[in-house]
Amino acid sequence: MKQKVRTLFLFAFFLQVCFPILSLEYESYACAFSSNFIEIYKLSHLEFDPAVDSKQMQRLCVQLLKSSFQVSSSKDISKAAENIKTKGANESFQESIKLFEENKNKSTLDIIKSLYMDVGESSNLFFAETIKDKMRIKDLSAWDNGRLIELYRCAVGAGYINKEDAVSAIKPAVDFLVKTYENWDDYFAHYFIGKQFTMLHEGKYSSSFELCLKAYTITKGKINYGKIPLKKTSTEISKSNIILDLAYTPSPSGRQWESVQELASSKKVLNNRDLTAVKNLKKKFPNVPCIEFMEISILFRQKAYRKTLNLCYNLEETTNNSPKDSPLYQQIQLTYAKAALKVSKPAIAEKALSKLPESVFSTAEYLETEGRLYMELYGTSSSYDKNEEYKKLAEKSFTAAEKAGFKLPQDIKNWLRSNGIRS
Repeated sequence: MKQKVRTLFLFAFFLQVCFPILSLEYESYACAFSSNFIEIYKLSHLEFDPAVDSKQMQRLCVQLLKSSFQVSSSKDISKAAENIKTKGANESFQESIKLFEENKNKSTLDIIKSLYMDVGESSNLFFAETIKDKMRIKDLSAWDNGRLIELYRCAVGAGYINKEDAVSAIKPAVDFLVKTYENWDDYFAHYFIGKQFTMLHEGKYSSSFELCLKAYTITKGKINYGKIPLKKTSTEISKSNIILDLAYTPSPSGRQWESVQELASSKKVLNNRDLTAVKNLKKKFPNVPCIEFMEISILFRQKAYRKTLNLCYNLEETTNNSPKDSPLYQQIQLTYAKAALKVSKPAIAEKALSKLPESVFSTAEYLETEGRLYMELYGTSSSYDKNEEYKKLAEKSFTAAEKAGFKLPQDIKNWLRSNGIRS
């Protein structure tokens, strides 16, 4: 008899370990995992469908799908879900973690400089530097999987998908979260970090945390989390202040960097009025390429081409050793070439373009700049054949630029017409 009981116990244990989610109520877990989002936007906790047959809540679900997930119809749901899985917050966070592992003897600022990181990537790096050693699980999977559940619940509320299909779609996310986190405080602590990470560039990481924490306090009175236990429930972690301990607070250098992010996020294009602010940032963070490029881009738009050239020239020592696949590096080289052509320095432009990787050769911006280089070179050779070659190369580049989506400006059209290339 004892042997039979023991066998049954071992079999039950085997089922729990190997098939831990078979007996779980997926809807209950999904509602709990997405409860913070539902509370913040005042949707319903009563059912998996957060609209609960309310037209007003249904309209809110439609709005949230558009603003938070870029979903306008049922056709967009699978793409939005795939974006969360493959291009979510955790992907960017892991890229930052990887950089620290690959550059163990470098400071955060040295990594930013050597890798020609843009402002946003740099902000992510400061975030990861501060938070990585505080996290029990060094990723943002709680946020991404929580977002996936929120997406499908809103899709049900909007009437874009039926509940059965939605529940089926979120089962892997629920399985992962139940098996990964110690308890609900542990889950929400990591979820809130994901939220803070996504609000970093807007400078709202602190206020977003306070909003999430307030919502969690409220949902504790609406949802009995104790009746929905996670697999690794631990009283030790439950008694700790893990949520407050894990919340992101920037380091002194990260706090200083916020002024760089704030300026970069303030508008799409910086102008002359921002030049003083950029120069002040350069004093705080000397020789940082992404800040240098702020000034370069402003001066180029001001048509201060010689000043632009000088700044690009001063960066040459670092650009020679920088990764060529960096978008910032590529943008600096293209601007360098353009500025050189504006002051009739084709040799400098040619050198700048020659340092670019093949991956940019088919872009409209590169092809236009290359075409302008050949325009500038046309007529400079004592050889008729060489000049004709430049003319043909210019036409080829401009034609390719048009195919890449570039609309030829009037000065190029005039040049093509005056040289008998186009009527």
